[in-house]
Amino acid sequence: MTKNILKTVIFSIALLSLAACGQQAQNAEVSSTQQSSKADSGGQKPKIYVVLKTLNSEYFQFIEAGAKAAFKDFDADGTVMAPSNQTQVMEQVNMIEDLLNKNPDGLVLTPSQPATVIPALEKYKAKKVPVVLLDSDVEWDGKTTYIGNDDELCGQKAGETLGAKLNKGDKVAILEGISGTPTSARRVQGAKEALEKAGMTVAASEAANWDRVEAVSVMENILQAHPDIKGVVAANDEMALGAIRASEAKGMKIAVVGMDGIVEAIESIQKGSLDASIAVKTYDMGYKGVENAIKAIRGENVPKQIVTEIDVITKDNAQEKLANAKRLLGK
Repeated sequence: MTKNILKTVIFSIALLSLAACGQQAQNAEVSSTQQSSKADSGGQKPKIYVVLKTLNSEYFQFIEAGAKAAFKDFDADGTVMAPSNQTQVMEQVNMIEDLLNKNPDGLVLTPSQPATVIPALEKYKAKKVPVVLLDSDVEWDGKTTYIGNDDELCGQKAGETLGAKLNKGDKVAILEGISGTPTSARRVQGAKEALEKAGMTVAASEAANWDRVEAVSVMENILQAHPDIKGVVAANDEMALGAIRASEAKGMKIAVVGMDGIVEAIESIQKGSLDASIAVKTYDMGYKGVENAIKAIRGENVPKQIVTEIDVITKDNAQEKLANAKRLLGK
């Protein structure tokens, strides 16, 4: 009798053990399926922060519009922010550091001063948060990718376009952005090389810090010193429009080529005031920035560099380009 009871107890324990093992296997299978489903669906929405140099310029508003479109298309929890002005370098750095407290899944950044942001970006690297750089590259091995324009090519196209409108030996000027920034330096370098190749004499090259009002003042001084200036390449459209205002105030008509392809510049081309703008695809830059941040979060391969396209906008194609620009900005 005792032996039978003992056998029954042992048998029961064995059954319970098998059941427990089966349940564990079933739970493991369910857990695996849930994880697979979560991986396939992306789980919770990826939290992406896009930090720009500023939002008071249409150039960066195009990037913002592209990023927001990507937030929607890729079902991301996205936020776009920027300092009050692109000269506020430390404000941007503090903003980047503060965002770490919000546990971001990815950062998309247009750095105001590339070298200055590296210590803050190292903290993202330590937390294994993908960092996608836009517009201005940073010599930093932790970046996921850099997406931007070929700024030297933009400058070359601007110089070639202006040179084609003038005669060899004509004097021209260049309006630079913020001194020391890679975007300005490369655009100016490309423009100067193309202008000199076309036989132009670069009589002046001065910084107007990307600002239209400042460009008016700088251009007034250039025209005072060089009244025989025939043309201007401006490293952005805001400065190009300032150059036009300054020359018109003096009753002068000079050829002006800008860069970026903002709405007001295209409208000025239609009116015959601005001669051309080298348009960069900043909307695409913002969209691809978010897209590739999400790819990195998912563990997908991302190329180390993505170059966006450029367009030369003249009176011949201004109407089409204006309609497209307004559509992208929702105007």
